[in-house]
Amino acid sequence: MSQCCEGELECPCPPIGLIDVVGKKWAVCVISLLGKYGAVRFGPIQKCLSGVSPATLTSTLRSLERARLVRRDSAAGPRGPVRVYALTASGTELYQSLRPLAGWLRQAH
Repeated sequence: MSQCCEGELECPCPPIGLIDVVGKKWAVCVISLLGKYGAVRFGPIQKCLSGVSPATLTSTLRSLERARLVRRDSAAGPRGPVRVYALTASGTELYQSLRPLAGWLRQAH
């Protein structure tokens, strides 16, 4: 737990840095997509997340990389190596933690 409250109480909220990363509009969507499908190229990510601009998706992927939740890898493509995005071990843990919340949201709405 972080020490974000004044006084004797210890704040139960997660570290502010985590909220800065996963609180962005598309971050949880990207984490969920990569958690479900594994390594994915930029184009299919953008198509799946209709409404996200290339610049916003690039910014989101970079912030997730800086947070060490996503990594860029090379994979074999039909015409040679291609760049793909995949979850790191920490990203996979976060994805597994988000799954119950996503299930709750589906049932509630």
